[in-house]
Amino acid sequence: MKSRRTRAVTALVTVTASIAAAVLVVGPGYQTSQARMRSGSIWLASAPTGEATLLDGVSAEVKTQVPVVRAGAGMAVVQRDSAAVVLNRETGELSRVDGATEKVSPPVEVLPAGDGLDVLSGARGLYALDIHSGLVASVDPETLKPRGEPERLAAGIRPDSAVVDGRGSLWAIDDTTGDVVWLDEIRRRTRSGAKENGRLTITSGRPALVDPDRGTAELIAPETGRVEKSLHPQLQAGDAVVVGGSVSEARVLIAAAGRGELVTCTFETGSCAAPVPVGAAGAEFGTPIEVDGHAVVPDYSTGQATIVNLATSRVVAQRQLFDQPTRFELLAHDGIVFFNDANGDKAGVLELSGDIRAITKYTEKPADDEAPLTQNTPAQPNQVAKAGQDKPASDAGVSGRTVQPSRVEPGPGPVSGASIVVEPGNQGVVGDEFELTMVVPSSPGAATVWQFGDGTGATGGTVRHSWQQAGTFTVRAASTFRDGARAEAETTVIVDPRGTPPRITALNVRRPRPVLGEPVRFSADTTAVPDGWAWTVTKPGSATPVATSRTAEFTHAFTATGTYTVSLMITADGRTAESSRQFRVVRGAVKGWGHSYTDTLNIPPTASSGVVAISTTGGHVLALKSDGSVIAWGDGYKFGLTTIPPEATSGVVAIAIGGLANYVLKDDGSVFGWGDRSMGQLDLPPEVSSDVVAIASGGYNMLALKKDGSVIAWGGPNLRGELDVPQAAKSGVVAIEASTGNGIAVKADGSVIVWGDDCWENNGPTNCQDGAPTTGAVSVAANGSNFVALMKDRSVYFWGPPGQGRYYVPPPPMSDVIAVSSQDSHALALKADGSVLGWGWNDRGQATVPPEYNRGVTAIATTGGASFVIVEGDD
Repeated sequence: MKSRRTRAVTALVTVTASIAAAVLVVGPGYQTSQARMRSGSIWLASAPTGEATLLDGVSAEVKTQVPVVRAGAGMAVVQRDSAAVVLNRETGELSRVDGATEKVSPPVEVLPAGDGLDVLSGARGLYALDIHSGLVASVDPETLKPRGEPERLAAGIRPDSAVVDGRGSLWAIDDTTGDVVWLDEIRRRTRSGAKENGRLTITSGRPALVDPDRGTAELIAPETGRVEKSLHPQLQAGDAVVVGGSVSEARVLIAAAGRGELVTCTFETGSCAAPVPVGAAGAEFGTPIEVDGHAVVPDYSTGQATIVNLATSRVVAQRQLFDQPTRFELLAHDGIVFFNDANGDKAGVLELSGDIRAITKYTEKPADDEAPLTQNTPAQPNQVAKAGQDKPASDAGVSGRTVQPSRVEPGPGPVSGASIVVEPGNQGVVGDEFELTMVVPSSPGAATVWQFGDGTGATGGTVRHSWQQAGTFTVRAASTFRDGARAEAETTVIVDPRGTPPRITALNVRRPRPVLGEPVRFSADTTAVPDGWAWTVTKPGSATPVATSRTAEFTHAFTATGTYTVSLMITADGRTAESSRQFRVVRGAVKGWGHSYTDTLNIPPTASSGVVAISTTGGHVLALKSDGSVIAWGDGYKFGLTTIPPEATSGVVAIAIGGLANYVLKDDGSVFGWGDRSMGQLDLPPEVSSDVVAIASGGYNMLALKKDGSVIAWGGPNLRGELDVPQAAKSGVVAIEASTGNGIAVKADGSVIVWGDDCWENNGPTNCQDGAPTTGAVSVAANGSNFVALMKDRSVYFWGPPGQGRYYVPPPPMSDVIAVSSQDSHALALKADGSVLGWGWNDRGQATVPPEYNRGVTAIATTGGASFVIVEGDD
C-alpha cells in the first residue's frame, strides 16, 4: 500500500497535535492561526454505572469515567465548556463534573424526581424541565442553584420538542394544546402552533417549527415569535417526524418515520430537497444531525445510522452501530459525530465516510449500593512515545514545523492510555500491507508482542502485516517495560475482498478554515489504490468550478471568502466512489483598539486580508501573510524595523519582535533578523541556521526551540541569567516564551521551567519558578514577572510574585481557552468559540474588547496601551 497516501491523522499525531496546536499560540508565528483546534472530547452518560464518561473523539478512547449518581439511576448529561452537568432523574438533582479536576460538585435539587426530567444548556444558563408536568427551572450554570421557583411552561411538554435558541431562550410545544411556548428574558410567551405531529428545532440559532399536518416548515423570529419564512416540504398529514437543525445554515432536517425518508429544507434558498430514503417504512428515527455538509439519521429500530451528503442528496453510508434495536444518542461536537447508548456500555465515533470506531465505556457494573465519588484524581497530561523507538513526532503543525518530543519515565504497575496506530488506515483489501505502531505513555525501550487476529503475531514497536483473507480482525499489542510495567491496547482492522468497490474514508483540507491567498492542500484517504482522481471545488451559486485536479493531492489559493464545497470521485478497477465536504475561506484581517503611541493602530490596507499571525511591541507591528511574506507598520523606533528585507518577503512561517529587532523563522528551519544590533541581539548563533521550529523574544534576549526539543538563547546583556539555558531546557521542550530578564520553557510532561530573575524587581528577591505549573501546561505568556499558562484542559493558570503579578488576575472561571497573550500589564485570552476576554491595566481601554471584535477571532496580540486581533471577516 505504499502508493496510497499515508493517513495524516493517526493516534500519535492526534496526541501531539493537540498539544502542538498550542505550542506557539503565545509567541508570534504562523502557528498562532492554527490554535483554533478543537478538543474533540465529549461527556456521555453511562446510566448502568452512574458515570459521566469523557470520550476523546480523535483517538476514540475513554479519557476518564467519573461516578456521579447511583448505579442504575436515570441520568441526563449536557456539556458546558469542558465540564459535564449531570441530572439525576431519581432525585431531581444537578451535579457538575469539573473538566480540569474531575471533581463532582455537591448535588443541588432543582425539580421533583421523575422519569420525564431533562436538562438543556443555553447562552443564559441551564434549564431543567419535566416534560410530564411542564415545570421548568432556570438554573445558574456555575452554582447549579435555581433562579427563583420553577415555572409551569405548559400543561405537558411534547417529547423531543424542547430546544434552546441562540439567545438562550427556551422553546417548547404544549403537548395538550399544540401551542408554541417560550421563555424570554422576562416572561413566558405563547402563540398558536402545531397539531399533534408538529416538532421544534433550532437552526442557525433560531427556532423552526415543522408541522406535517399543515405541510409547512417555518423559521421563527426569536424576538417576536412571528414566522419569518415558510416552506412546504413533501410531507403528508399524519406523518410522524423528528426534526434537527443546521448550526451553520438556516436549514431543517426532517426524518419522516412512516415513509423512511429524510427531507431537508433550506430557508436561505427557499427550497426543499427531494426526499432521500434512509430506512424502512415505519422505522423509529431519532433526531437527525448535520455535520460538515452531511446529515446523519439515527434509526432506533435497527441500531443503524445513515449518512447523507446534502450537496448531492445521496446516501454515503449506512452503518450498524448496535447489533439490536437501541434508543441511542447521536451527538455532534467539535465537528465529530459521537454515538452513545446511555443505558448500555457501547459508544464510539462515526466518521462521515461511514467508518466506525466503537468503544466499550465500562467493563463492570458497580454494586447498586455503591456511593458515587465526589472527588477524583486529576487526569495527567498526554505523554507519548513509540514503544521501541526514540523518534519525536513530526508534521504535527504547520508546514511540519512543530515538534512534540516526549519522554516519560514509567512507574511500576499497569500503564494506561496506550493505543495502536495503523497506517495508511484501519481498512484495506486482502494482500495490502499495513504498518502498525504501539503508542504508549512511557519511555522508549519496551518489548512489544503483537497478535493480529488471524493466528499470527510479531514483535517490535512498529511492525508490518498483510492479511490473506477478508474479515474484521482484532489486533492486540502488549508492551512490557524494563521496570515490569505493562501496557496493552487493541484496535480493529477491516480487510475487504479483492475487487471490493473503493471508498473515500476522509477528505483532508489543510487547513479547514484558511484565509485569503493561503495555499490550501487537498488530499484524501481511501480504501483502495485509485486508478483515477477527479477533484472539483465549487462555490454555491456559481456554475463554474473554482478549481479542478486529477492528481492524488493538489494545492489551491483562494481569492474570495465564503463557503466552498470540495468533491472527489475516485476510480479503482472500473468502480467509482464519491465524497464531498464543505469548508470556509475567511478574510484574515487585523483589527486593533486602545491607544497608539507610534501609529501602530494605523493599520495599513495590506493587513486587511490574508493575515495569519501578528507580533507587536510598543513601536511597531509585524504581520505574517498567507503567502509567507511579512508586512510591518508603526515607527519602529527609527531602526528600519518597518522596512522589510528580501529574506522576509517569502517562505516565512513564524515572526517575533525583540528589543529593537525583528526576527522571522523560515520554512527551511532557519532564523533571520534585522534592526539594531547594539546588544548582540542580531548575533545569531550557528545553531539557529537549521532545524528551528519556534522562536520567542523578550527584551534583548531571544529564544529558539530546536526540532530535537532543545532551547537556544542569544542576545544580551544577560544581567539576570536569561541567556543561561538550564540543563532541563536542553531536551524535551515543546513550547517557549521570553520576557525581559526571563526565559520560559514548557516540557513535554506539562511542567514549566523559568530561568533568569526578573521577579526581584517588583517585590524583592523572589524565584520566578515559584508557583509555576508542574504538569498540564501547553504554553505560556509572560509580561515581566507576570506569567499566564494555558493548560491542557483549556483553563488558564497564573503565577508571579505576590503583588503586581497577582494584581491583574481575572475572576474565575476561565475555560475553553486556546491562546493567551500578555504584555505591558494587560492580557487577552482567546476562546475556542472565537470570543476574546481581556483583563489588567485598562487606562486606554486596551483590556476592553469591542463587541465587533469579540467573535470570529483567530489570533490575539497585546502591546503597551493597545490590543490586536485577527478576525475571520465577512464572507
